[in-house]
Amino acid sequence: MTTAPQTSSPANARTLLLPYTLGLVVAMLVVQIVIAATGGDVTLLAGILTAVVALGIVVWLWRTLPALKRVRFGVVIAHAVAFVTVTTSFNLHAVLRVMLLGFEVDGAGDVTRTLLESSWFGATLVMSALWGLGLLVHLLGSVLGRGWED
Repeated sequence: MTTAPQTSSPANARTLLLPYTLGLVVAMLVVQIVIAATGGDVTLLAGILTAVVALGIVVWLWRTLPALKRVRFGVVIAHAVAFVTVTTSFNLHAVLRVMLLGFEVDGAGDVTRTLLESSWFGATLVMSALWGLGLLVHLLGSVLGRGWED
């Protein structure tokens, strides 16, 4: 008895999520380079570029959702990858800025102002906290669903 050949490749985490992850890393690296090259502040341009990345995530998810649902925990892993990639890129950039400012004469004051009085506050603490809460709810739902999402 022979089986019919498959017309499409089977869904698996590596073929779906590895290119997605690498693409997000490159996209967010570009965003952080643009931020650094334009003065180091999170500006409207940085927001627009990040929104373009978010739109890319939505389009990718929409196009791959049927296959991603056949991978256990696939959708929540894609969510986690997006969260970690985007927030880590902003947090690492902020840490580097804070470290560099800390070596200047009035480093402590500059660090405080940089974190609390500038656009970096929203790009780091607020985004991480709110998106992290949403990811936590998604993870809990995925665990309760044993890794499968409808």
